[in-house]
Amino acid sequence: MTWLWRGRDDGPDPAAQRWHQVMRPWDALAHTHGRKRPIVVIGYPSDAGVRANFGRAGSFEGPLVLRTACANLPVPTAYALFDAGDVAGAGDDVETWQQSLAAVVAAVRAGGGIPLILGGGHDQAFGHWLGTIQAASPGTIVGCINFDAHIDMRPLQSGRANSGTPFAQVQGWSTAHARPFKYLLLGMQPAHNTPALIHAAAAAGAQLVDADAFHPSEETALLQLVDRFIAGVDLLCLSVDLDVFSAATAPGVSAPSPMGIAPDATFRRVIRRIAACGKVSGVEIAECAPCLDIGGRTARLGAAVVDTIVRSLPAGP
Repeated sequence: MTWLWRGRDDGPDPAAQRWHQVMRPWDALAHTHGRKRPIVVIGYPSDAGVRANFGRAGSFEGPLVLRTACANLPVPTAYALFDAGDVAGAGDDVETWQQSLAAVVAAVRAGGGIPLILGGGHDQAFGHWLGTIQAASPGTIVGCINFDAHIDMRPLQSGRANSGTPFAQVQGWSTAHARPFKYLLLGMQPAHNTPALIHAAAAAGAQLVDADAFHPSEETALLQLVDRFIAGVDLLCLSVDLDVFSAATAPGVSAPSPMGIAPDATFRRVIRRIAACGKVSGVEIAECAPCLDIGGRTARLGAAVVDTIVRSLPAGP
């Protein structure tokens, strides 16, 4: 792959280093990360699912600009950083993209790493979860926490996936394999989800929390709900669809949210709580569409979210 990691150089002091200075190819150095656990970047350069879901195209360029935005982040002291490159699918065949991602996620998990998926349409969430459960021990309960304006549990159209179906696919796989379905949605916008979708998701066992919960007066109850959900899973796929944020903050997304949440102290405390729980098996940032952005603000927000999560992950082998 073309090496995209370049940025500012503040000198040789390890405390002054940035991501681009320590990033290494995953294939070459997967088993030489020493005592530090690897975080492995995986690009999902597809907006086929977005287009199939009648969204605004452009998120296929998300991995490129998110890497650029992350390049100057300070290096996390407890983790080694690697890049596995971009996955590839067969044109607009969303399922092939999801399967390709699942294979890389499973390989990263088998190698002891934490996948960091940069996308790309939110159909990537199923590939993320599928690869995680494929690499997990039998009986492992893998849950999903998704920051998103949308439920993303739409019925598959003629059996075909799109960016609105990933958690319906998780639920379908779980049912077919007699596994529990554990899904917590944070930041839902009622205006973006029909009553039928809300009812169907709740009936399937999804827990739905709308954007109004991201208020200081609701923060304690929200953190308690998050803690209860985490207690019921063994591993956790953490997903952030950038359309959960207000369009003023994140204009460059497939489906902007005029009344989305703010990346404020309440949001940061919630996502830090999740990241610090010790169960996060993988992280993804979805639906960054650079051609729709204004001054790169959405990509920079995505990088800031990545930094907040990575700083909060507990140190471990």
